[in-house]
Amino acid sequence: MSQSPVEDLSETASLKYKQGWRALNRLLHEDRSFSGHERNCAFLNIGGDTPRFADVSAVTGFDFADDGRGLATVDWDFDGDLDIWTTNRTAPRVRFLRNNTTPSGRFVAFKLTGDGVSCNRDAIGARLELSLSGTDSPLRIRTLHGGEGFLSQSSNWLHFGLKESETIEKAIVRWPGGKPQEFTGIATGQFHKLTQGQAAPIPFNPPPRRIPLSPSEQAPDPPVETARIIVPAGLPMAEITTGMPGENTESHPLSTRKPTLINLWASTCASCLAELGEWSAHREAFARAGVEILTLSTDHLSENGNPAKTRAVLARIGSSFLDKPVSEDCLQSLDDLQRSVLDRWIPLSVPVTFLVSPKGEVVSLYKGPVSTEQLLRDLPLATASPEERRDATLSFPGRWFAPPASADPKRLASMMLDHNRLEAAISYLSRCIDYFGNLETTATPEGKRRLGDLCYMAGILASTDPAAGERALQLLTRARHLIPHDLRIRLELGRLYLDRGRLSEALPEFIAASRINPSDLGLRHDIGVLHLRTGEFATAREYLAPLVEADPGNGLARYELANTEVGLRHFEAAIDGYRKALTAAPKLLDAAYSLAWILSSHPDENLRSPEEALALASQLCKMTREGDPRYLDCLSVALANMGNFDEAIHTATKAMTVYGATDEQASQRIKARIELYKAGTPYRETAWQ
Repeated sequence: MSQSPVEDLSETASLKYKQGWRALNRLLHEDRSFSGHERNCAFLNIGGDTPRFADVSAVTGFDFADDGRGLATVDWDFDGDLDIWTTNRTAPRVRFLRNNTTPSGRFVAFKLTGDGVSCNRDAIGARLELSLSGTDSPLRIRTLHGGEGFLSQSSNWLHFGLKESETIEKAIVRWPGGKPQEFTGIATGQFHKLTQGQAAPIPFNPPPRRIPLSPSEQAPDPPVETARIIVPAGLPMAEITTGMPGENTESHPLSTRKPTLINLWASTCASCLAELGEWSAHREAFARAGVEILTLSTDHLSENGNPAKTRAVLARIGSSFLDKPVSEDCLQSLDDLQRSVLDRWIPLSVPVTFLVSPKGEVVSLYKGPVSTEQLLRDLPLATASPEERRDATLSFPGRWFAPPASADPKRLASMMLDHNRLEAAISYLSRCIDYFGNLETTATPEGKRRLGDLCYMAGILASTDPAAGERALQLLTRARHLIPHDLRIRLELGRLYLDRGRLSEALPEFIAASRINPSDLGLRHDIGVLHLRTGEFATAREYLAPLVEADPGNGLARYELANTEVGLRHFEAAIDGYRKALTAAPKLLDAAYSLAWILSSHPDENLRSPEEALALASQLCKMTREGDPRYLDCLSVALANMGNFDEAIHTATKAMTVYGATDEQASQRIKARIELYKAGTPYRETAWQ
């Protein structure tokens, strides 16, 4: 695992760190081990001039094959030595390792308490220095930390082990934010409380009635062939499609009156055949229970697939259930579904069965063969409440402290996107929108939020397809109606309108977003620019002027503010604004162009500055290698304003050549200016008179 970047936060420096987390995340989702199945280790410091350690893992009993993550030390039984708690990713999630060495009484432990004014009550950050005599190491130091290791916090008792020859002279506590304090009269083999501001240590006696802990052997559940997963309420089933590879697929609507069992199987799978055979023997029980069974064959997706062989196998086991060849796209959707439900990236294997309610909601998932008895027992869950469905997940009674969790269809859509299946994700989200849109719970705030989130995600995905632009607008508009105070929806809808040139519709969305998040200065800038583009110059100025005042070095905001001054015919303020914008952002070419145009073409000679205009326009053409016809046109106006009409004609002709046939109106305007130059007349922007 790459170390967290601390000083260099550049993308290059962070890349290995990000790659490491991505690799770790992938391994976890694939049920791989954090530690590579390395057993836990314990090392003993054997002393000497050079630090040396011996591996005593097996001797101490510490070498469990756990996927260990956290470790904390504590004198749990108050016998003077430290015991250990560990946490693991794998079972058992928590272990207690009791230190069974013979108590010697040669220890001392301290509990620190701050005064709550200069030092926090828990004394986190305090350092205790223990002075000893009769030893080669007269000073021992412990610091009280607020966390030790990964998600671990050891006891806040500071524990010291002592040799037979060592005696305690004093303890000095350096309190955070306070003066150091010295304590004497400390006895060995005892627990002491040291309180900031109190002169003497207070002995602490452990509680007398302590429940003894007895060791136990780990008894893991035996492996089973089948996993039964009850799915949280709220996950619509993906579309079921059938068909052979290379052929058109056919959608298979599920029953809206009965629950449906969907089973994936293969003729080469012995468990599949045994399962289908057992189901076939109880087909009358399934019929009485009112359940439809759809078996989907996967034989045709293998190299040796043979439809005739598949039919022969079904006949041999006596199956009369409706059987279809599952399409590749449907198989991938079912695989994505089980990955999203379990949050495990383990490929789907056969046999696997999905129980779907008459409303089209996934109720349960069975990986491996499942008996008729179990299926019939689970069928009532198809119409059960979320609470009843949750209770069915456990084999023991209990009391819940939170409401039932709801499934998140967006997880499945995201899984589809991870597999580069954009159309499948949009199609699935559309099914979910139809499903939740017909529920009564949509009228509740929670229901509106869920449906609005689905519409938002579907709208975002649809907006990536130019042909689905109107569909994206419809989805985002519906999302806005459901959750009008959602900043994401307002911004995305505004951007979508903006991309389509519908400025008057984009503007209210950005204004609403700004009201939701008034501290977003960038958003206020965008609103000001939108008002500018719609010709509402005074309103644009109201948005942009405070931004410039708050951040005088924001060249872009100064440039846009100067544009509003042009719209309001405040040309002196505009000139000043463009100059300040260029001071703040010298490479802001549009600011230089706008300034040069005013200085070279304004009818008021008091506002014109021929030399400055010529310098700006010349620099623009040089920087763009005469590749921008606007800058060439501006240079021709500046040259004519200086009386250099021949060069102005030459430069204007270049501008027309660069425009070519791409902008006929611009070319016509330049032609008119050339006629002026030929007559020895400079160009003036008459619209500014």
